[in-house]
Amino acid sequence: MSAFLGPIHYWLYNKIQLQEELIRKIAEYGEKSGWAVFSEKHLEEKTVNKELRPLNELIDVMNIHGWLQERVQDAEARYALLVTSILAENPERLSDLEKIAFQFGKERALAPESDAADAYRKMDDSLLNGMPCDRVNVITEQDPARTSWVQEEDIHAPFWTAVNGDPSVYYQLRKKIMEGMLSETALHFDTDEEWHYSLYQ
Repeated sequence: MSAFLGPIHYWLYNKIQLQEELIRKIAEYGEKSGWAVFSEKHLEEKTVNKELRPLNELIDVMNIHGWLQERVQDAEARYALLVTSILAENPERLSDLEKIAFQFGKERALAPESDAADAYRKMDDSLLNGMPCDRVNVITEQDPARTSWVQEEDIHAPFWTAVNGDPSVYYQLRKKIMEGMLSETALHFDTDEEWHYSLYQ
């Protein structure tokens, strides 16, 4: 990426901030619900980032790429720790987490008239997939009626295995976010084989 702050850096930082917001919502729900893991293991302190200042007030301008990469990895690691710790205490809370994820997506619902190409762009603008240079998603078909892509690498799983979590949970929650985002449209989301995805009318 560029050595100067530009639109792509703000775009990525916004995606990081959205994941931070999801982390905060899950932690708030868990604390209000009295889940013991939050008091016994001080989970909120370990996982919630309360730094909300704008990018230009925080970033190391001498190391823009490295700073952003560290923020991406940190957000991924804390999200994995948060969810894994919650489920280790009670696996049945996955249904609560799915509801939170769906509502999180619904709060960012696409306009009813959105087509498949619009939806893919909005999701790509919202969901964290490493650094832009990682090129995790590769579009294989793109038109208003159907947009498909393949995920070339599972960049999320290592963060979950590092905390003895199940990487499939990450994708279950991500699917719920996407379903929430699509909730007011006529679009469908599907995966016909592992790492191959489609949005279609």
